[in-house]
Amino acid sequence: MEQQKIIIIALIVIIAALLVGMVAMMPNLTKKESNLNFKGNSTIAEGGSLKVKLTDDSGNPIVGQTVNVTITDKNKANSYYTVETNDEGVGTLKLEKDTGKYTVTVKYDGNNDFKGCNATKKITIKEKVEEAQQSSSSSSSSTPSAYAYKSDGTPMYSQAEVDQYMANKYGMVNYHVGSNGYIDMDEPGYDDAGHPLWY
Repeated sequence: MEQQKIIIIALIVIIAALLVGMVAMMPNLTKKESNLNFKGNSTIAEGGSLKVKLTDDSGNPIVGQTVNVTITDKNKANSYYTVETNDEGVGTLKLEKDTGKYTVTVKYDGNNDFKGCNATKKITIKEKVEEAQQSSSSSSSSTPSAYAYKSDGTPMYSQAEVDQYMANKYGMVNYHVGSNGYIDMDEPGYDDAGHPLWY
């Protein structure tokens, strides 16, 4: 009799444990799947932004959710960030990293309606093209502006060089730039090339 009681109690405990486990698992069974996808190219300009999109299984955006972002550099050092998804399900992180290669891992922990998910991508941060252009522009601005041009459009002389040459050689500055980009003389007694007509 005593042994039967022990068996019954053991069965009750097992059944209770199973019921508790099933109740605990029920929310996960009813939760929908979620997906994280990176937007944009793998190469990002320095100072640019990283974008990820959180959606359900049907591609509908999941709005107002926190996504954890881990960025790992070549030395295996991690930087941690969080972004919140907007009305389109997109979370945006402005990258304040040096140029180089990085591994980005994004993770969504889920909520009462959706299961969690994660994604990983390798990115390369490159120097801004505009900076190189600005540097080239600023260096060229320090040189004299071109006044005459060769037929291929490249500068022949600067204004200062032309003025100096004409003043030294002819003692005059009566000239103009022809349609072909070369210097034409306007001084009486000289041809367009600057040669005296009396020779």
